[in-house]
Amino acid sequence: MIYQFGATTHPTLSEAGGKALSLMRMAQAGLPVPLGFTLAVTFFEPWIAKLQTMPEWDSVQTALCNGDDLTAVTSALKAACTELPFTPEQEEQLTNALGALPDDTRFAVRSSSPEEDLAGASFAGGYTTTLGVTAATLLDAVRCSFASAFDERVFVYKQQHGFPVDQPRIAVIVQQQIDADCAGVGFSLNPLNNDYDEAVIDANWGLGESVVAGMVTPDHVVVDKVSKTIIEKRLGEKETSVYLADNGIAKRKSSQSHEFAITDKQALTITVVLSFLETLYQNPIDIEWAYAEGKLYLLQARPITAYIPLPPEMLTKPGERRIVYLDPSLTEGMTTNRPMMPLTLDWFFGLMRIVATPFIGPVEIRADGNPTTSLLFGAGGRIYINASQLLTIYSLKQNAQKQDVAQMDALFVQLLANLDEERYRAVTRIEALRWESLLRRLPIALWHICHLIGQTIISVLWPEHFLRRYKLVIDKTVRDLKQPHKSNLSLREFTIKLATDLAPIFETMVFPALMPYMYYLEHLEKLFGDGSEENNQLLDTMKMGFAGNEAVDIGIRLYHMAKMLPPADFAKLDHLVARLEKRELPADFLAAWDEFVDLYGLRGPGESELANSRYGDDPRLTLEQMSYMAESDFNPEAMQQLRITKRQNAYQQARQKLTGRKRRRLEHAYKILDLFGPTRDTPKYLWVLDNGAVRRRALQEGEMFVTQGRLDEPEDIFWLTLDEIDAANADPSFDLRQVRDAKKPFYQKLDHVIAFPHIIDSRGRIGHVEKPEVAPNLLSGLGISRGVATGRIKVLHTPREKPVEKGDVLVAYTTDPGWTPLFVNAEAIILEVGGLLQHGGVVAREYGKPCVAGIQGITTTLQDGQLVEVDGTTGVVRLLDE
Repeated sequence: MIYQFGATTHPTLSEAGGKALSLMRMAQAGLPVPLGFTLAVTFFEPWIAKLQTMPEWDSVQTALCNGDDLTAVTSALKAACTELPFTPEQEEQLTNALGALPDDTRFAVRSSSPEEDLAGASFAGGYTTTLGVTAATLLDAVRCSFASAFDERVFVYKQQHGFPVDQPRIAVIVQQQIDADCAGVGFSLNPLNNDYDEAVIDANWGLGESVVAGMVTPDHVVVDKVSKTIIEKRLGEKETSVYLADNGIAKRKSSQSHEFAITDKQALTITVVLSFLETLYQNPIDIEWAYAEGKLYLLQARPITAYIPLPPEMLTKPGERRIVYLDPSLTEGMTTNRPMMPLTLDWFFGLMRIVATPFIGPVEIRADGNPTTSLLFGAGGRIYINASQLLTIYSLKQNAQKQDVAQMDALFVQLLANLDEERYRAVTRIEALRWESLLRRLPIALWHICHLIGQTIISVLWPEHFLRRYKLVIDKTVRDLKQPHKSNLSLREFTIKLATDLAPIFETMVFPALMPYMYYLEHLEKLFGDGSEENNQLLDTMKMGFAGNEAVDIGIRLYHMAKMLPPADFAKLDHLVARLEKRELPADFLAAWDEFVDLYGLRGPGESELANSRYGDDPRLTLEQMSYMAESDFNPEAMQQLRITKRQNAYQQARQKLTGRKRRRLEHAYKILDLFGPTRDTPKYLWVLDNGAVRRRALQEGEMFVTQGRLDEPEDIFWLTLDEIDAANADPSFDLRQVRDAKKPFYQKLDHVIAFPHIIDSRGRIGHVEKPEVAPNLLSGLGISRGVATGRIKVLHTPREKPVEKGDVLVAYTTDPGWTPLFVNAEAIILEVGGLLQHGGVVAREYGKPCVAGIQGITTTLQDGQLVEVDGTTGVVRLLDE
């Protein structure tokens, strides 16, 4: 039932929880851990058995099943916990354990939840810690920690994250309380910039509770772990301190609050311990520490999960010159903020290799390319560019300053502007970027560029003729990609054939249509923009209201289908899915459904990832998105028609303002935009259709391996690369499960990443933008869709996380077409990643919703329920007082 920290026999994680095991591990390693012991899960089994017979337990379970309010019933259950008697066996073992500690010991009593640590989850704030416990109050403190396992917050967290709510497990730590002179927390990496070579220490006088609980602004020290030097030291206000008192703890202002709580020597000692623990745990670590009478004590150590890990191949050694990487997956095109599966990365690089070859000749770009010698490579579930190599041929900072910020990802441009190019520029240029290599590729590049330019000239001079030919080619390509493929080709051969068929279409059709649109979009601004608000508004209006955009059309079609069914039908989605599969729904709905699946069945949320389900795969996914619109009074089609009318009116007003040559140039620019506007998303559309066709073919391969008993699910195929699939087909003894399982641990680390950074270096340091000096209630970004709206924040990390209801302001890291239905109810949209031409900006403008982008950390800065005003014209988000 009880394990002493110094015991040579350790309990399992499920018996004692991660916190307790960590303390025992540190004690065994000879680190200065205060004496203590753990009351294991078995210690509390009699209490749990008793609770499960009580009416209070039944009331909580009933409320959980019915979705009722839990406040009263969980309070009653916790009250029942405080009355539970200790059994004779519990008392005997607890008395024996206390005998190993000095007399008159004060205690810190806290939970060590096996549920939390087994799941890799965080119940932070749900469990109770009691400090300054005396022998007389120890039993009540143990009951209090036990009772916190039945807190409303714990039940809600479990229910939201799929944990069983009827199988509670709790262990409790009883540890010698250190009467600290100063205390705080430490991190073996910098949590603000993710730098692996910086340790961060926060400190205050007295016990560490004031720092852990966020009561004060502590002293803040940053240490370079490589050189063992302090690189930042900031004196905190230390508004109050916590000290031991006769009956627990007490708060009071320290007379030394104007002084640093720890010396430089103590900070360096803590850093040495952090580095040791990081090596011991093979993971970044955070600790709680205390100094008493000049001696350091370790009170707790936990692996840090909320950081951005890099795979070993992307790391340089501590102290070596760093490499800086760019993540293009966040910019227009892929726009994905989730880890990409190995097969997705392999498919992407194969497609890019074939599409790029006509322009620059044969290129060797691979998902498994060496990060130090490759310009473009895949690693750690992402696509990266070795920007240190790019810096050997041109300045990213200067290039970013030349671009129209509004056309790009606003945050990315700001990050490039702040990049320390001298620090990161590579000393040696890779072969592919040496001038002799570039010159060898120049002739074939010029040939194909001349061909591309020729086609582009035709599209500009004879746009109607070009578009007729364009439509015929694109329509045929779309039909071919949608067709089910039953082929004797291997998966590798299948992906190569699709990419080879697409490459000339991009060269002769897609790019010659897209380039005039992009050019005249910018040309229109140069032609007409004079900085006045009236002209700026006319310009913005002329850039919206284009029919034929697939992302907008998805939302329109889903809205109309939602209105064909009674809103009540969406209350029971499982029943609605069953009716749809049996074709029991109204004929007009079924006809619209069939047409939608034919058009967009290969699209869906997170469509860049091969492993993600599409609208055609999962009816529930589509019906779920319709349910958000079932009772909405916002008609996206009517809004789009209004936008088209406004665009036409704005053009006539602009035309009247100009004369002569300028008017003729405006007329031509507007004509090109009007004709080619619907082609803007064609590259992404063809890319996604290729992706969807490969997904279907890959699942066939997965089903074959399942039939052979070599994989467990068809979807396991996405854990494999094309090389591994080829090897498995060639060798029946090739162990696919072993290959799959070897990749999962790193991807599990990536599950904790909320937002992948645009820029990260080879020691984990991420790019950062200095926030502009604005009022505390203002957040400043880039306005990418005009208008002002007020609403309550709804933060989403995935489009299926929770519904966006009327009056909500949607906040997301970035969006793709699968998010479009959520825009219907949103009053406004706030994005961390976005620009005028990215999905979020385009759809927001077509729907008439204010949108602001480019605010770093917005998904953690704002919280659900906050009332804000979003000004998409000025790019300002204002926090409003209730």
